[in-house]
Formats: sequence, structure tokens, C-alpha cells
Amino acid sequence: MAGRELARAQEHMVLLGRHSAEEKVASFLIGCRDRLSGIECGGEILPLPMKQLDIADYLGLTIEMVSRTFTKLERDGVIRTFTRGVVLLDAARAEALSAGVS
Repeated sequence: MAGRELARAQEHMVLLGRHSAEEKVASFLIGCRDRLSGIECGGEILPLPMKQLDIADYLGLTIEMVSRTFTKLERDGVIRTFTRGVVLLDAARAEALSAGVS
């Protein structure tokens, strides 16, 4: 368990330093999905555990950049946003963005 957490911490440090805003947000959403995969979360909506300001702080972005990125991902058909969560409409595209493949 400690090894997994260390690996996540290392991945997060790389994420903060080397990825675009779109890649960071996609990686955050894929990470949330993966962490919640063993838990029944009541449908296809992926609940977001944090507000956009907290997500921005976590990803090293401004709240405006997070908001613009969510809007872009929604416009591109990758996600659909709701008050308390998102639906991954194109999980493969989100995973590709998360991996740094545009």
C-alpha cells in the first residue's frame, strides 16, 4: 500500500511539471475514476471529490484554467459536466490525454 502511494505521489509530481492543463485535468478525472472503480457510485456520473478551486490547487493551475479546460473537454465531447460530477463520454480520449498523447 505504501508503495502504491509513493508511486502515485511520483506520478503527481511529474504531472505538475510536464503536462498541459488539458492533460492534467484528464489525468485527474481518470485517477478519480480508477480510485472509485471498486465503489458503486450510483450510475455513470463520476462524482468529483473537490470543487474547481481545490482541483486547480491540486493540479497547480488557476481556477480559470480549470474552468476553461472543463469547458473545452465538454465541447470536444470527452466529458459532460454536472453540478457534482462528470460523465466520461469518451474515456479512451481522456486516457490518451492523461498519458500525454494528443
